[in-house]
Amino acid sequence: MSNGGRHQTQWAAQFAVASELCKRGCDVGFTMGHNTPLADLFVLAPDKKTTFLVDVKGMKTKNFWQIKQKKQTDNLFYVLAYVPTGLPNRFFIFNQKRLTEAMNNYQFSGVKFDLRFSGINWGMALPQEGMWEELPIADKVEAAQ
Repeated sequence: MSNGGRHQTQWAAQFAVASELCKRGCDVGFTMGHNTPLADLFVLAPDKKTTFLVDVKGMKTKNFWQIKQKKQTDNLFYVLAYVPTGLPNRFFIFNQKRLTEAMNNYQFSGVKFDLRFSGINWGMALPQEGMWEELPIADKVEAAQ
């Protein structure tokens, strides 16, 4: 796949996640650049008081989610977005602690592991599918309406 293809997939994923957050009453801002240091989206929850960051990881084929380990940061969340051509999008939502645990479990699972390519396999993300309640918005959506 060319770099353009990877970038297209990442942009599709970021816009898809932003759309889902907007549907849930959030205001969403995009951080600029491909190599943002912490996250792709800055989010204001429906209560208009709570803010958090979302790092989006997008892919269009069921494969390994390549994710770099980051220093523990308050209010950092991850949405792994599967954005296949011609099929519905799927979203796997993690708080940072849960994702770090999954990445550590993968690293020490006995599979061939290379520190240059940290992350989790496709199957490890499945239990987090549609888990929007991982984000600090679940109890605020009803309050804002």
